[in-house]
Formats: sequence, C-alpha cells, structure tokens
Amino acid sequence: MLAKLKQLFSDSAAFAIAQMGNKLVAFLLIPVYTRYLDPGQYADWGLTNTITMIVSYLSILGTDAALAFYYFDAKEKQERRAFFTAATLFSAGICTLFLIAALGLGAPLAQILYGREMGYEYLLTLAMLATVAAIIIQMNLAYARYSRKVWTFNVMSMSYVIGSALLNVFFLKYTDWGVNGIFVGQVLGGAVVALILVWMFRKEFTRQVRWVHLKHLLRYGAPLLPTLLAFWVMNMLNRPMIIYFVSREEAGLFETAFRFASVIALVTAAFQLAWRPFAMSIKERSDAPAIYSLVGRAFIVVAALAIMFLSFVIQPLMELATGQPEFAQAYPYVWMLSLATVLNTFHLIVGVGLLIRKQTQVISKIFIMAAVLYVLGNLVAIPLFHNWGAGAMAMLAYLFIVIVIHRRSRSAYPINFRMGSILAFLVVYLAVMAGITWIQVNDWSNKWLYYSLGLAVVTVAVFVTGIFRFQTFFGTLQRLPGLLKGR
Repeated sequence: MLAKLKQLFSDSAAFAIAQMGNKLVAFLLIPVYTRYLDPGQYADWGLTNTITMIVSYLSILGTDAALAFYYFDAKEKQERRAFFTAATLFSAGICTLFLIAALGLGAPLAQILYGREMGYEYLLTLAMLATVAAIIIQMNLAYARYSRKVWTFNVMSMSYVIGSALLNVFFLKYTDWGVNGIFVGQVLGGAVVALILVWMFRKEFTRQVRWVHLKHLLRYGAPLLPTLLAFWVMNMLNRPMIIYFVSREEAGLFETAFRFASVIALVTAAFQLAWRPFAMSIKERSDAPAIYSLVGRAFIVVAALAIMFLSFVIQPLMELATGQPEFAQAYPYVWMLSLATVLNTFHLIVGVGLLIRKQTQVISKIFIMAAVLYVLGNLVAIPLFHNWGAGAMAMLAYLFIVIVIHRRSRSAYPINFRMGSILAFLVVYLAVMAGITWIQVNDWSNKWLYYSLGLAVVTVAVFVTGIFRFQTFFGTLQRLPGLLKGR
C-alpha cells in the first residue's frame, strides 16, 4: 500500500508542476481581462467558454475516460496505440463538424446568443477552431500522462497555456477585437502546440482506425456523455440564468468568482490527472479498497482546509488582482464555487467502484438527476438570492452527487470511506465558512481572531467526526519521512 500511495503522491506532484503554472497564468490573466473588458464583455467571454465546453463534450463522447481504462486494460503496446488513434481521430473529426456548422451559422447564432448586431460574427468560428486544437492537445497529453511521460506533459501543457495567454494579452492590448482577440490567441497558440504534439507522437498513431476499438471506447465512454452534459449544466448554465434573471453585470461578477475559485484546482487538478490512471492500475490489488478509502478521506480534508485558507485572503487578493472595485465585489462567492469544484473531484474517488465495474451509466443517471434539481433550484434561488443562490445550489448539487454515487458504488465495489463522518465534518465546515463570510461582508474588526477560531473548530472536527483517528493520524505523521523514502 505504501509504495502505491507514494506513486500517487509522486505523480500528483509531478503533474502539479504544469497545473500550478497553468493556473497561475490563468490567475494572472484576470486583471488583464478585467482592465480591457467591461463586465458585460467578460460575461460574453464566459458564455463563449460554456459553448466550447459543451462542444468538447459532444465531440469527445467520453472517449478520454475510456482511453484511461483501456490503456491499462490492453495487454500489448500496439493495442494501446490503436485505442489512442481511434479516440483522437474520432473526437477531432466530430469537432470539425461543429466547425463547419459555425462557418455557416455562426453570425446569426451569435446575434441570438449575445444580443449584439455587430462585433461577434466570427466569434463562434474562432471558438470552434480553438476547440479542435484543444481536443487534439487533450488526447495527446492524456496519452503522455498514461505512459508517464511527465516532462512531455508538463512542458507541452504549459507551452499551450502560456503561449495562448501571451497572444491573448497582445491582441487585447494592441487591437480593438475584444473577446474575439482572446480566441484568436487561443487558435494560434493551440494550433502550434497541437501540430508539435502530433509530430512528437506520430509513431504512436496506427495507420487505420478499427471499428472494434472505437466500439469499445464508445461503449465505455458514451454513457458518460449525460454526466458531462449535466456537469456543463451545473457549471455553466448559471451564468446565462443570472443574465436573464438579474443582469449581465452580475453574471460578469459570478464569472470573476468562478475564475478565482479555479485557484483551488491547484489542489484538485493535478490530483485528478494522477488519480484515474493510478486507480485503474491498482484495481486488482487486495488492498485497493483500503488505499481508495485513505486517499478519499485525506483528499476531502486537505481540500477543505485549502479553501478555508483561500477564503482568509480572498477579499484583498481580488481587490489587488482585478484593480476594479466592481469586480472585487465577487469575493463572497468564491469559497462556495471552490467547494463545488472539490466535491466534483471527490465523486471520482467515491465512485471508483462504478468505473472499475464499467457501470458508467449509473453515474450518468445520477448526474442527470442532479442537473434537473440544480436547474429547478436555480429557478427559485437566482431570482431571490442572485449570485448567492447560484453558489449555494452548486454546492448542494455536487453534495447530492457524492452521496448518491457513493451509495451506488458501495454496492458494486465495497469501500469504507466513512461517509457518515465526512458528511458530519462537512456540516460543521459549512457552518464555519458561512460565519466567516458573514464576518467579511459585514466588515468586522479583528477578522484574524475569528479566522483562527474557525480553523481550530474545523481541525478538531476532523477527529471528532471520525474521519481520522487521532492516534492513528499522528502515528502516521511520525512515520511519514520513512514512508516517503520507501521504507
């Protein structure tokens, strides 16, 4: 067990190099965007991102998740290459069809979506071009990740993000293209990196795509499509709903909060990249359930504490980063969206049994139920509570997903995650975070005293609720140096 935990830690740390760089770049772009775009344009950029995300889902059809499974399930290298080729060409081909549609219908659709008669005629075409390149990059980087080519993954991932970011800044500063300029930068940066990756992995592509490989990929991955669409609904539909029920400016603030919440992905994103191949690689081990349980409990505690520390500094951080008072008003929603991000990653851990048993359709059904509840809840929460309601519904929807997926996964592949203890901990945590937010919004003096008290309550709750046993936890800490050395 210890060797495998060391592998997960090592892989997460290695992938974190790229993820930290990418998230740092994305974070540094926020003050640039807020200076060159008004809140309405910022909302338009966010809406375009929602469109590209759903196109990505419809193009990939879960073949990226299937590739993770069959890469480790395949016995021969040629078989792995065949799955990789089928997944890449299929996904890029489907996205190309969306590009062709955008060429013909992009202008009238843009007028309907953005409510502007001029300025966005080519925006959807640019967005689709950028998405084609992004899909090719995603599939090649996934193959690099599964084959543990860490530096290839890190270098090319950061090259894509940093290169596109520099181009975005250039077009925003030296042209009047606005949101269009951002996607021009993404097209140019993405195209270069995609071509480099295809050249680097040219020997990994097979000469033909066999139906049997594509059939296996789609049979495993396609049932996940409703999951992805539901994920899109719960992550992206709130901005259009805020625009409709409240205002475009409020949607721009929520988009700002969403971007700041992505800082927590420094904890989750690198782990998520390492988790799937790691989980599939140990599924035949007798101690796999114990490893899954330990990782899941540690993840939720570490991520919750990371969000709490972020909330302590989020207000001055946003004021400094955005440079605009109207954008800085979004700080109270950040922790809620961050927790939603953590719970989304957590469902992959508690639902690992369903992935092992190939019961991906169960996950889709649960996500569909959650998406319906989310939309119905937002129809009430957003008109009444505006951005507060949208943030709260995001947390509740993902908490529902975690609870139900854990219940269904436990019957397929029993793992003791101590879910009762985790839920009790989250109740205490939510109460503390709500109190901290109240203190911040009402601008109480001596905030750090209350922050320290809240941190102490949450720390004690970890042991009182039973997520970890006090003696076991500190005994492990004492042995940690030896564990990391592989003793």
